[in-house]
Amino acid sequence: MFRTKAKIASGAAVAAVLLAGPSHAQTPPAGDDGEFVEPCSAEPFRQFDFWVGEWVAFDYDTGVVQGIDRIEKIEHGCALRQQWSQMTDRYRTPGAPHRYGGMSITSLIPGPRWQQMWVGNAGGAITVQGERRESDSAIVLTQEFAGPDGVEYHRTWYWVPEPDGTVHSWGEIRTRQDDGEWGEAQVPWNLRYVSRSVVGNLVEAPADD
Repeated sequence: MFRTKAKIASGAAVAAVLLAGPSHAQTPPAGDDGEFVEPCSAEPFRQFDFWVGEWVAFDYDTGVVQGIDRIEKIEHGCALRQQWSQMTDRYRTPGAPHRYGGMSITSLIPGPRWQQMWVGNAGGAITVQGERRESDSAIVLTQEFAGPDGVEYHRTWYWVPEPDGTVHSWGEIRTRQDDGEWGEAQVPWNLRYVSRSVVGNLVEAPADD
């Protein structure tokens, strides 16, 4: 009997610690009338709403279709889930029977700051963090890391809402130079997101794997 009570008490203590963690520290109190208040209804959680939707992504410079991107709000608006389907052979792993694709989860962390974790079907994962840029409401996320070659890298990902309802998104990556400064930015992708509702059936969405 004593052991059973000890285990129950231990479980309750663990639950208390989890509920007091950073992610719950942002939970607002109940309303004045005691009714439940959605924990992710505050303005910061809506900063990235401009990216929500089903999009056809075009190369920003050439206008060639690159992929279909589906972004939806999940967990009662506390996170965004992205599902990317590449429609070209760009980034395709040599010999792979499928084109490149992947998904991400994006959410607010204490700060508040945005954090995104990307996982693709080529292996590996990328985690970037950042904030909204007040000048143009862009979301800018960054990461510094060391590659397998020992070289230091700095990546930056941008999402900029445009007045016409499109989204301009691109990535930059820089390497640390011998003088300690970051080198010239390389741009591995540069996309213009157009709503699927605008493009219509001109582009057929690939089947889910």
